[in-house]
Amino acid sequence: MKIVIFLNSLGIGGTEKAACRWARGLKARGHPITVLALQDGPRRSELEQQAIPVWEVERSAQKIAAVLREVSPDAIHTHVPGYPQMGDVLGEALQLLPQKIPVVQTNVFGRLENPRENMWTDFRLFISWTSCVQAARRSFRKLDEDFFRRASVAVYPLDPVEPPSAANIGAFRKQLGVADDEVLFGRLSRPEPNKWTNLALDAFRRALRSNRKLKLLLREPPPLVAAELRASPDADRFVILPATAEAEELRLTMSALDVVLHTSSIGESFGYGIAEPMNLGKPVITHSVPWCDQAQIELVRHGKCGFIASTPAAMADAILELAGDAALHSRMGTQAREHIRALASPEISIARLEAVLLAAVEKRDNPFAAADLEQARRTAAYLDAHQFGHSLLEQLALRPFYYRVRFHEFRKSF
Repeated sequence: MKIVIFLNSLGIGGTEKAACRWARGLKARGHPITVLALQDGPRRSELEQQAIPVWEVERSAQKIAAVLREVSPDAIHTHVPGYPQMGDVLGEALQLLPQKIPVVQTNVFGRLENPRENMWTDFRLFISWTSCVQAARRSFRKLDEDFFRRASVAVYPLDPVEPPSAANIGAFRKQLGVADDEVLFGRLSRPEPNKWTNLALDAFRRALRSNRKLKLLLREPPPLVAAELRASPDADRFVILPATAEAEELRLTMSALDVVLHTSSIGESFGYGIAEPMNLGKPVITHSVPWCDQAQIELVRHGKCGFIASTPAAMADAILELAGDAALHSRMGTQAREHIRALASPEISIARLEAVLLAAVEKRDNPFAAADLEQARRTAAYLDAHQFGHSLLEQLALRPFYYRVRFHEFRKSF
């Protein structure tokens, strides 16, 4: 199949990371790949190193249609948020062509809030099983055979990565001022205030009252948060590093951590910021956001790969438990690595994407429909068992706002 991958931009985010990995995997399977992007960015060099042609084109239906006529693909793989956005211009471009090109959509946020897409989208792929379940629930659709007739899941792919040498890790920790007997927690993210929550800080400071051998590395908090931490009385307990897109620097940083704290006010529909440290054998403490994205619960199996802790008290308890039990920390890290490598296997993900692209070209339904329905139902049951926490206080903190959001979604559906 000749495939065009359509992206809004070639930035450094998870969407572009996955798109480039899929592009490389499909090319390795013998499919000619062309990437078409509305905005240039640093991912271009990654694609060009793999000899994958990249076209940057204006947000113009006529110009996009002209490129599609020249490339003449058998299928288009597009990446969208699931609500109206700039990439909808693709639909306008397709209307200018003499023959409809099949479109497989990767739905990034588990949203079905752009009815116009139905005019040009032949298949939808969700990036985690939880995001798939949430898409059905948000749109008040049943998880049944009909839902999976033209929808499936291709989990964002993640290649196995090993940590640097123990000597390099030790030298890096020493450079950061972390003593051998200190336990280093870490929160890794871009400095985006719209995702920031104080939960990790509040929980860490609460845990510090019981254990002064803890440190928290942040790479990188929003500027106002960083300024507050540097001026605080407990500033010596924090290590603040700038954000970086350098793969080796990130690998060294993640490898130097003992445990990852991952919090986001909007949750995750997949979460490379969780998956990548798990890939290096790091347990993760994260939280539930029932009214937003919840794939973090799928990635971090509670009590096995880390903990789901959604209040400062619950998260502080989890911090102290992992800091005080080296055997537990090691066991959870091993289970985290095994779980994420199975869940986000590139071979499985690329094979599923390839099969769905072929089904779209041949105008067939989802070849995985029966298995998908079974997996989605298991995921829904697991989500319901864990998303409201594991204590009465967590239940009281999470349930009321969740039901308010669901009621609002219900009203919008009419």
